[in-house]
Amino acid sequence: MKKFLISLILLASALTAAAQDEFIFDMPDDFAQLDTVVHPARFKNIHMIGVQYGVNWSGVSSSPRLGQSKILTYNNIGVFFTYYHALWDQLFNFGLKFGAKHGYEGYTSTTEGYGETNEIIEIPLLSQFKIDFSRFRLLVNLGTYGGYRLSTDREGGFDQYDQRYDYGVIGGGGLGIVFSPFELHLEANYKYSFASLYHTNKFSDIYWIYTYPMNLMFSASLHFHLW
Repeated sequence: MKKFLISLILLASALTAAAQDEFIFDMPDDFAQLDTVVHPARFKNIHMIGVQYGVNWSGVSSSPRLGQSKILTYNNIGVFFTYYHALWDQLFNFGLKFGAKHGYEGYTSTTEGYGETNEIIEIPLLSQFKIDFSRFRLLVNLGTYGGYRLSTDREGGFDQYDQRYDYGVIGGGGLGIVFSPFELHLEANYKYSFASLYHTNKFSDIYWIYTYPMNLMFSASLHFHLW
């Protein structure tokens, strides 16, 4: 009888140990799954493509002065891609905007032999910061551009003393009106060129000239949300 009781105790101990082992090893390892949990994004990224029409109030900064005046140029059009994103999924005010523009800029002058309107093409690259409220966005732009002067209305056209490549900075702001999947942006931006219209010795090897284009650009653009 004593041996029978001992056998029952040993058997019960073995079954208990096996059950405990099975319970321990079958438990889900919640800690191992922490790295695989996908948390939903707090902010939705926005990708847009849009078309723009603008009017330029353009002129030049010149040394020596040429008696220059600003002119209005029209038919300035562009195509842009805009990407709004949340930095580290926390700061949702950031955006990137780039595209291609075709238009006109120039100046008039009371000095004989100066003054012209140039046909240009540009590739702007801008950081566009935004503040959203209701169906509106306040926009702030800051960036750069590269461009090329395609033609001039100056008699005789371009010569070897003209600087046709262009580059500079752009800054400004505006208002966006959202009626998803579209947005209407109304903007005013200032553009300043670091590439003089002319090589310094275009008119004289002794008296150098520096002539840098500058534009105040007013534009309206319609954007479509891609995804």
